[in-house]
Amino acid sequence: MKWLKLWMKALRVRFFTASLIPILLGIMVAGQSNPLPILRVLLVIGGIFFYHGGSNLINDLYDDLSGTDRINNYYSPFNGGSRVLQEGLITRDICIKAVVFCFTVGTVCALLLASSGGGWEIILLGIAGLFCAYFYSAPPLRLAGTALGEAMVGFAFGPLLVVGTVRALTGYFIKEAFFLSLPIGFLITAVIFINEFPDYQADQVKGKKNLVVRMGKERSIRCFALLLMSAYLLMLLNLILLELPQYLIIFVLTLPLAWWVYWMGKRNLNDARKVLPACAGTIILHFVNGLTLILACFSKWKQ
Repeated sequence: MKWLKLWMKALRVRFFTASLIPILLGIMVAGQSNPLPILRVLLVIGGIFFYHGGSNLINDLYDDLSGTDRINNYYSPFNGGSRVLQEGLITRDICIKAVVFCFTVGTVCALLLASSGGGWEIILLGIAGLFCAYFYSAPPLRLAGTALGEAMVGFAFGPLLVVGTVRALTGYFIKEAFFLSLPIGFLITAVIFINEFPDYQADQVKGKKNLVVRMGKERSIRCFALLLMSAYLLMLLNLILLELPQYLIIFVLTLPLAWWVYWMGKRNLNDARKVLPACAGTIILHFVNGLTLILACFSKWKQ
């Protein structure tokens, strides 16, 4: 059990909802017109989870090497990495081996999907996923420390995962999947964005110039609000296009939480500890609104 808990902590399994939501959304879209082969579904889930876990590990590794996580005095369950390296629970060598294992298993899943009927496009999608997972944290690109990191996370955990899941399960692309993925992409970008506020001081000292560091906290909180508003507008548009107005009630019920999250972030810009409830609230927004779209698609599937 100690071994299991250690690796759940190292892989940051608690954040796997970031990939589970787009996977389930893709499954719902794919299932509307095709029977779903359970083996291919399991390969999709397994491949994406291993890529996600490998991405989290390599993020910990390079943030430890750069010293960002080591000087971060405001780490929490939402930011600052898993802390397994800083606490000496695993070594860097073991972390590297775990990264190689995760990326290898994820790639094998992609190859099996491609060879069993998915086609060469699955290979391209797998390469895109591996690129995002590796170069988000690793040099020479290290996109997490540039102005492109947040957008890449939104793309990877939005359109890439939803559209890729549909392609892997059906053998073709469905336009509806792209539009459904957009609010999910904006919401996960908002999660990353608000989680960068507690890391602001450590990132600034170590030269990790993400968007929050580049723009400063005042401009960044306005950008955060824009991300939330864009996500909600896209949610509304998708629910209308799906002709499932009954799900608007869930959508409306989350609006007060969205306002509270923004207010908490704006009120506590310079207090890393007090902004943490906003981090938690944004994760809830991503999960609940993602689940709303999944249920809406499921209802349409059953009609």
